[in-house]
Amino acid sequence: MPIQLLHARRLSASILPSGRGDAAPAEARPSGIILAPLAGVVCGAALAAGALLLWPGALASAGASSPAVVLAVEDRAAALETLLRQANAQLAAHAARAEAAAQQAEAAAQRMAALEQRGPTADRFLAAALLLQSSIATPRPWLREYQAMAALAPPGALPPPLAEVLASHAARGLPTEAELRERFAALAPQLLARAPREATLVDQAGSTARGMLAAIGLAAQPQPGAQATALAGIAEHLKRGNLPAALADAGALDASLQPLVAGWLAQARARVAVEQAVQETLLRALSPPPSPALAAMRRPS
Repeated sequence: MPIQLLHARRLSASILPSGRGDAAPAEARPSGIILAPLAGVVCGAALAAGALLLWPGALASAGASSPAVVLAVEDRAAALETLLRQANAQLAAHAARAEAAAQQAEAAAQRMAALEQRGPTADRFLAAALLLQSSIATPRPWLREYQAMAALAPPGALPPPLAEVLASHAARGLPTEAELRERFAALAPQLLARAPREATLVDQAGSTARGMLAAIGLAAQPQPGAQATALAGIAEHLKRGNLPAALADAGALDASLQPLVAGWLAQARARVAVEQAVQETLLRALSPPPSPALAAMRRPS
């Protein structure tokens, strides 16, 4: 039995650090936050291992060989295995949390380095792009704002396609969304009057009579035609501020109405193109610069 007790003590010493002069230095030791929750579990596992090693000698000295004693030994072994599994699971969980914290710290350091690389020029370019965005919301020209932003643009921040879209309308300006909505409201009666009739003369006469009866409450309103429905949908899109959807519906009007709506379509398309160009410029100004390694990978060989 003393030999087995010595084995149990050695097993406990191998699992738990002694905490004396043979302890590892503070900088090489794992964080106390990670090891503290495991101390109790590992200590219990060590004590259970020592007790399990003492059991066979105690049983031999007592001469016990009944099935109840064998079951008790198996229960102690199962308890020890459970404690070891719990210790391993907790160690893995703490290691995963430590790895996640290290990754978050590295990502934060990379973001700080990207912000430091931006410099004052990138910040002035971002401010100029925001000023241009507020200027294009008005109908006045924005040539000075565009020139100031172009002068402050870092390399690659203002590609030629975006610069061409902005420069082509900077000197004249564009109508606002409210003005486009008012102009379409004034244009809608003309479009409705010139819309092609899809019914015969008899059907048209019946629709007119039904409309007169509906005006005095004797009949239901006649169903509008396809072009009238499309015009109402465009007006609804403009009311909600969805200019791209209004453009899509206006482009699908009957071919006979396209010459009448061509001028309005050109102004609306220019407005959408300019707003998208400014938004893309802002996204480029806000995005961090690519790292040298990533730029070398993207560079063609």
